[in-house]
Amino acid sequence: MRIGVLLPIEDALLGRAAQAVRQGIQQALRVAEGAVEWVDCTYGGRLSVSAAYDGCSDHGVDWIIGPLGRADVATLMAAPPARARPTLLLAPLGAPPPKPFLTVSPDLESEAETIAQRAITDGCRGTLLLEGSGPIATRVAVAVAAWWRDASAQPLRSVAVPPRAQWQRSAAEWRADGVDCVIFAGSARTLSELRPFLRGIAIYITTASYEVELERVVDWTGVRIADAPLVVDSDSAQWERYTPADVASPTLLRLHALGVDAARLALAARGADAPDRLEGAIGRLELRDRQYRRTPAVGEFRERRLVRLGP
Repeated sequence: MRIGVLLPIEDALLGRAAQAVRQGIQQALRVAEGAVEWVDCTYGGRLSVSAAYDGCSDHGVDWIIGPLGRADVATLMAAPPARARPTLLLAPLGAPPPKPFLTVSPDLESEAETIAQRAITDGCRGTLLLEGSGPIATRVAVAVAAWWRDASAQPLRSVAVPPRAQWQRSAAEWRADGVDCVIFAGSARTLSELRPFLRGIAIYITTASYEVELERVVDWTGVRIADAPLVVDSDSAQWERYTPADVASPTLLRLHALGVDAARLALAARGADAPDRLEGAIGRLELRDRQYRRTPAVGEFRERRLVRLGP
């Protein structure tokens, strides 16, 4: 089998992320120990993603993994290559891709839905959606609210994170109103600073709130997160062989997990037919409309450890 790896290794913005994905692919191929030939199809700088894709196809690859990044995927899909090979695009399109393209990515929306569902499963009766500033926080909040509206008979109260000077008073008012759980959509820094004011209130987050090293997480015990299994369960027998020896951040570890899953999907393919399901490093993956829909795992912070929780 021959796999083409189409990643922006030379790109100033995406180069580090691309390296993490590439290392994940390499790790999965080492674990598989099969007869696989690797073809690097890097792009960036003067070489466009479309030209790099055509070069990859010229090598007679069976599968192509990449490109990485929404803009590069959109560029490739705007003028699909004439010599397209079965391809795993590593960013969502928002619509089913044409054959022979598929998409797989660790999206925030699936995490938002999973953590909202977990709050209900845990018996939260007074849930508050607390939204920080910025486009990523907005994405999480919109996805949580949409899922809650469709799945729960109970209304979901939503407020913006108040100014710092009002945190103590706001938290007291929330408790008086019966708030027992907060779904937080915001940054890790804001969560760490706000956490002491939320004693006795369960907190639920997505990866948008966990971007710093675990050693820098302060007083997050009890916080629950929807995240990649490779992040929340890296020491397990299932995932330890895919875990890199040294990772700079949870974000890079998730990208490594994406590379692991992309390689495993390509290896499990039968010709141009990709598998319908995979217990993946970024989550349980199910193929629908040429897109791998993801169900992440749920973990809980315990002091400065992250422990996977059951269903």
